[in-house]
Amino acid sequence: ALPSLASPVAAVGWRSLGVRMQSGINDPTVVDRCTAALEAALEPTSVKVMGAYDDPNGSHITIECVSPKFEGKRSLARQQMVFKAIWAEMDGQGGTVHAVDTMVLKSPSEVKDE
Repeated sequence: ALPSLASPVAAVGWRSLGVRMQSGINDPTVVDRCTAALEAALEPTSVKVMGAYDDPNGSHITIECVSPKFEGKRSLARQQMVFKAIWAEMDGQGGTVHAVDTMVLKSPSEVKDE
């Protein structure tokens, strides 16, 4: 049976509707939420998350992160750690992040060598 179009919730589902309506004044931005998730998961010495075109609620972000947890890890493993940390923001149709355009991921020893 087709959902009734009289109910927008039936047409788009609770999860989609809830994500689209997050625009309160005090709501954390996508950048804020991704930064907090990375800080919790990776304990970085430095982390910077930027929305594309300076849009903190944009669907494309850039991440620069220095974490001791990256020590001895290859690039792919580091990227997997980042995606795991921010997966809630990317998950399916309800996710607010569509893509991570750029990741610069280093260990503290790599920064010290520069």
